[in-house]
Amino acid sequence: MFIEKIRHVIIVKTAFLNFALTLSATIIRPLIVEQSIVFTYMGIFNSFVLGCVFLFVKKAQPKDWQAMLLVASVMLVLLPIVLVSGGNNSHFSYLFPIIPIFVSLVSNAKYTWITTLIIVVCLLAIYFSSGLLPDYTYENVPQNKTIARTIWLTFSVLFACKFGIEFNRIISTLGNKLSEQAEIDVLTGIHNRRSIMLFLQHAMDEAKLKNTHLSVLMIDLDHFKQINDNYGHLVGDQCLRAAAQCLKQGIRQHTDQAGRYGGEEFIVVIKDANEQKAFEIAQQILLEIAQTSIEIDTINSINVTATIGLCTRSGDNLTSIEHFIELADKVLYLGKESGRNCVIKAAM
Repeated sequence: MFIEKIRHVIIVKTAFLNFALTLSATIIRPLIVEQSIVFTYMGIFNSFVLGCVFLFVKKAQPKDWQAMLLVASVMLVLLPIVLVSGGNNSHFSYLFPIIPIFVSLVSNAKYTWITTLIIVVCLLAIYFSSGLLPDYTYENVPQNKTIARTIWLTFSVLFACKFGIEFNRIISTLGNKLSEQAEIDVLTGIHNRRSIMLFLQHAMDEAKLKNTHLSVLMIDLDHFKQINDNYGHLVGDQCLRAAAQCLKQGIRQHTDQAGRYGGEEFIVVIKDANEQKAFEIAQQILLEIAQTSIEIDTINSINVTATIGLCTRSGDNLTSIEHFIELADKVLYLGKESGRNCVIKAAM
């Protein structure tokens, strides 16, 4: 998600930059140098096309294909102006190596290679079509210089492709690590509060849309303060890690999600399951926690228990995350008052 947001920002800013530079060049260039009126007409057309693309990618929801739309629009406006301004000798042709780098930043290696091959084919086609189209720059360039520039452009595009793909790989790896660090609780290895709350919000929206059941378990380790006081915080940390592993093992891997809510309190979100199924999952988690032995030293060990508050609602009865958690939290403390090490269900 983090990388996708950055890529969309790059697409929008690049689209605006393309439009702004093209429009500026169309207005300013005739005032500085003498040029054929053809370039002015092409500049007006190109500015219109790039302006439309910019407005579209800015207003539309982010999609993977928007990067290729931007590339296609750039190729659409770049190729004609290169063809009538000296082909591969045109100063506009030096923009070609930039395109693979841009694609690698906002897409993947597959599309970068495809774009690179298309550009190489275009460069060869431009070379072999030299002399067939008018050159409005009226420059006479030796054939050997044209060949040299074509070869240089081809290798530049290929190098840019390889560089862009490698850079994208590094950025993606770093982005994935950052995303993981932003979502995972360092101590327990499960989702942190921010991540689990986002998941709960998405699950609630989905349950409302499909009118399916959604359950939340509020889990609190029993006598955790006494464990910290009697055995130290390192043992307390072991208890938290062990409980987190029990949660990961007790939930359905591709449907539910567990997270640390804060301190010794955890939360589990159970999707598409009625109250009885959610209760069975809660009981299984409770049993696994109670059966887990925490080693204090080479001789002694302790067992920890937990109390669970369960709240299940159908989609049409869901109001807000805060109210949903509050209901589960209330029955959790009823369980504490009832002797702990139990699952208490909220009234439907």
